[in-house]
Amino acid sequence: MKSIIVLALACYLLAGAGLTAARGQDDLFRQGKGVFEENCAQCHRANGEGLPDKFPALNNNPFVVGDPKPVINTVLNGEKGKMGQMPAWKDKLNDGQIAAAVTYIRGAWTNRAPGVTPEMVKGLRGK
Repeated sequence: MKSIIVLALACYLLAGAGLTAARGQDDLFRQGKGVFEENCAQCHRANGEGLPDKFPALNNNPFVVGDPKPVINTVLNGEKGKMGQMPAWKDKLNDGQIAAAVTYIRGAWTNRAPGVTPEMVKGLRGK
């Protein structure tokens, strides 16, 4: 009987941890929408479609929904490419804001990729 109670308690705690993590990602997604609208939508558009030959679309973009590390690095350090230059945001946005924005673009519109955490951003910031 004691082992059943311990097992039930462990299941309850693990389920609660999963709900807390999901709530955390939901909060990041909501915050990320604001960060995106304030800092990114001018170029990438509120609908994530970008502007042809100027700013890449983020919606339905394999780069955005693939490995999150290159996406985080691009937001942190900017990017020079054939369409122009994206500014670096590492000196303007903190780890939480960048995690929120990346979480948002990876899950907004038709994108369905997992979000990222501020710890992931922090780990890449100094590299």
